[in-house]
Amino acid sequence: SFLNVLHIIYNQLLILKAEIIMPPIVSDDYKEKKKKEILSSAFVCFAKKGFEVATINDIVEHSGISKGAIYNYFQSKDDIYLELMSTETSQTYDELNQEISKKTSAIDKLNYLFDIYLDLNPFIEENKARFSVHLEFKLHSSRNKELTERLRNRRHKYFISQITDILKDGKKSGEIKQDVNPELFADLFWSMVDGVVSQTIVYEDYPYHEVLKEIKKMFILRVLVQ
Repeated sequence: SFLNVLHIIYNQLLILKAEIIMPPIVSDDYKEKKKKEILSSAFVCFAKKGFEVATINDIVEHSGISKGAIYNYFQSKDDIYLELMSTETSQTYDELNQEISKKTSAIDKLNYLFDIYLDLNPFIEENKARFSVHLEFKLHSSRNKELTERLRNRRHKYFISQITDILKDGKKSGEIKQDVNPELFADLFWSMVDGVVSQTIVYEDYPYHEVLKEIKKMFILRVLVQ
């Protein structure tokens, strides 16, 4: 009857309304997977076009994930980069600390950190792209106080404090000279390493390994008790 038809239509409308109001429940694993896909695509886009030029639409096109879905995970392109950097840094930091903890002396720990960069080939595309993206974002963030502060905190938490702790322990054990300022020399360490790495972005004939070997000799000679 006509009333039965109306009843069926009414029930279907209720079901449709419920589906609209209650979006499908997705697992944490699914969310994490989607997040990683977005970050992976974002890195490719940043490396290919540059951070400033690459857009959310580029990430949509590369990942196949809708713009709306991307904005469910990240508020902006800056947020995507910061998450990308944070994930990479924390993972690398944990791995480094595990290896450093196996070293017994401060000099062994410093040698290990230098050797990580000496074993690196900065001229292969993947590494060159990563260095370029990070450097470009530093320049971008210099015009934004909030971003600058977040980068400064990250640098101190993951990089400066790591070298500072090694040098402090070395001073206590008598390996490191007492006139060495741990915080200052931690800054010096990363300034030299970052400077050498940044040269390889532009200059393909830059003598990366030769320069870094000399820097390592000078740094160790300056801090080590003879």
